[in-house]
Amino acid sequence: MLVCVTAARTSKEVVKVATKLCFRKTKVFVLHIVQQLSKFTEDEVRKEFSWAVELFKKEGITSHLEIVESPDVKEAIISTAKKHACDIIVTGTIPRKGLLGYFSESISDYVIKKAPCTVVLVRSASQLR
Repeated sequence: MLVCVTAARTSKEVVKVATKLCFRKTKVFVLHIVQQLSKFTEDEVRKEFSWAVELFKKEGITSHLEIVESPDVKEAIISTAKKHACDIIVTGTIPRKGLLGYFSESISDYVIKKAPCTVVLVRSASQLR
């Protein structure tokens, strides 16, 4: 399973949904993508997302935080899912509105079209209003 996390508030909801979809033997890769990776960036990302690894651990699920350097978030998600032969990708979604939403493809739209496996999109409860 590939679980995509970002600094957005929806990441906690994404991880909670992912824990409910796991079996004890599920291999989980918690993915965070950065544009430029340095030792400082890696340490900061590990601190920022240690809660996600701990949440899986609390549920008895082994997980690994994977930090990928890429200028293209969409393609990094797809290539990481292929690299680990993931059966499922769990990621958040942010609704796009106005002209930007009309003329551009969101990350989640791209992942749905190009993923080599099932994709679960998690919307924030605040987006349901």
